[in-house]
Amino acid sequence: MAKEKNFFSLFLAFLAIILTIAMILHPEATFQGANYGLKTWATILVPSLLPFFIIADILVELGVVSLLGVLLEPLMRPVFKQPGAAGFVMAMGFTSGFPMGAVLTNTLYEKNLCTKEEASRLIAFTNNSSPLFLLVAVPVGMFQNPNLGILLAVSHYGANILLGIILGLLKSEKRVKYFQTETGKSILKKSIRELFVTNQNKTLSFGALMGKAVQKAIHNMLTIGGFVIFFAVLIEIFRITEILSLLAVIFTKLLSIIGLDPQLGEALSTGFFEMTLGTKKASEISAGLREQAIIVSVILGWSGLSIQAQVSSIVAKNYIPIHYFLLGRIFQGIMAGIITMILFVPFLNFMPVINMYSPFTSPLNGWNYFVFHITSCGILISIMLILSLLKYKIIKN
Repeated sequence: MAKEKNFFSLFLAFLAIILTIAMILHPEATFQGANYGLKTWATILVPSLLPFFIIADILVELGVVSLLGVLLEPLMRPVFKQPGAAGFVMAMGFTSGFPMGAVLTNTLYEKNLCTKEEASRLIAFTNNSSPLFLLVAVPVGMFQNPNLGILLAVSHYGANILLGIILGLLKSEKRVKYFQTETGKSILKKSIRELFVTNQNKTLSFGALMGKAVQKAIHNMLTIGGFVIFFAVLIEIFRITEILSLLAVIFTKLLSIIGLDPQLGEALSTGFFEMTLGTKKASEISAGLREQAIIVSVILGWSGLSIQAQVSSIVAKNYIPIHYFLLGRIFQGIMAGIITMILFVPFLNFMPVINMYSPFTSPLNGWNYFVFHITSCGILISIMLILSLLKYKIIKN
């Protein structure tokens, strides 16, 4: 075991030296990659994610997530084998995009609102592309086909929800009570009591809580920014040195075997490292729209090594296992591609045409991201609460 660890460390050191030499030999490519990564982080990620990182941490500290946890327990525990508080992570992860699910899962674990095993499964299906990216950036900005966004969203979120259910089914646990059964105690009263208990146990003032939340959010954003810039440089170096072309050959042969357009191998090779560049490359290749959509779904499900590195680094400090997450990227990529392949004809033929210049497809910027995220998150949490309370009422009766 020690020899294997030493060999892996030596291998990583060798790769780091090679990359350093490549950056010295190609300074222009290094600068362009870093500049692109920095702009992406500063203009899109910071304004769209930073406010949510701050407010989410405050909600956890004030007990609001504990309140939601009680209300969502009848839905989350039977379906996903997760505590009710995981419903908040799921809603934020689905509506805010990468790596919100990992950040909030980390927070839940630190607050003892979930076990390490539950956290390991939770990060596997709560880290997604944001709906604005799926509904606007890819279909409108890249394909000029707004209807394609609905199909991509259904396949992407459907595959991840299926992953969460499967991981829950694989988890063997004794039957537990999902709601309060004491006489005269409703689930709503129990949730409010949980809120009060959390606030009574709170040791910091609100100002101190906000300062702590801001510091934590900025630290997370700087970590994310570092990964975005690094992988942007890495991809640019790989492009200059033809390494991406070598990887594309492998994917081209694979696509030929399964009967898809081999030209899309170039998109897969780029998306293997960074999903945004991969989806953009897929839109530029002269292949059939159906095959392009399948490959884009695969890339979005895989999410790229850049996103995987971000998620892994965020949960690493608490030693949360990431094997479910990494294997889940393979599952989600394949399953999302299959769903897209099956639903492509029904969706594109029978859906009403969306006006490309409607407010729904307005240009992307930080403000649009913020408004869309907070609205969609509120809607999703409301839907989950309704489903949970309906399930609670059915079981009680």
